Amino acid sequence: FLKSPEGGAVPEDHIRILIDDSAIAANIYKSLDDIIAMAGPEDEVLVYLAGHGLQGSYLPTDSDGYRNKVAYDDIKTRLSACVARQKVVIADACYAGSLLAAKTPMFESVDLFYKKLSTTAAGTAFLLSSKSEEYSLESQGLRQGIFSHYLVEGLKGKADTDGNKLVTLDELYSYVYFNVREYSGNLQSPVLAGDMDGSMPLASIR
Repeated sequence: FLKSPEGGAVPEDHIRILIDDSAIAANIYKSLDDIIAMAGPEDEVLVYLAGHGLQGSYLPTDSDGYRNKVAYDDIKTRLSACVARQKVVIADACYAGSLLAAKTPMFESVDLFYKKLSTTAAGTAFLLSSKSEEYSLESQGLRQGIFSHYLVEGLKGKADTDGNKLVTLDELYSYVYFNVREYSGNLQSPVLAGDMDGSMPLASIR
């Protein structure tokens, strides 16, 4: 999605993706440090975690629940030292809350996205799949986590409630919160926290 025009047409060398055996604690920390080192003062850094979690920690594939945990405080500490203007952490893991119509051409869409991004206030946002005491549920029907499903659907355009061809942080949270609560029978409640500008764009619609 991030490489698509809707996601900002982010270059491949600006993305680090870790899946399965590569998603070990050391690689997660190194990738985060690499991206933070690359980021300039007008950039946005996005961290997305999906998997298992305990109170206060994300569990990479080499963790047994005790060793090799990635502490949410470590992520926050690293981001606090990052010079990027915008920092967004999205986590789809159990107890994640313990972290506290007409389409435009591609170039117009991406240009609109970055013009809007440059006018929003600096800050750090945490969009989390569940409260600190809740599980993050998966659905056989959706074939993925409920939160991640509606997150992507919202970014693709369903969260653009005002029809201005941009999906903002506030719009995405409202869309995800309502749909995850409804689908889970109110068992899972996404959380939005941090010192962020709710008008920050996260996606554009062509």
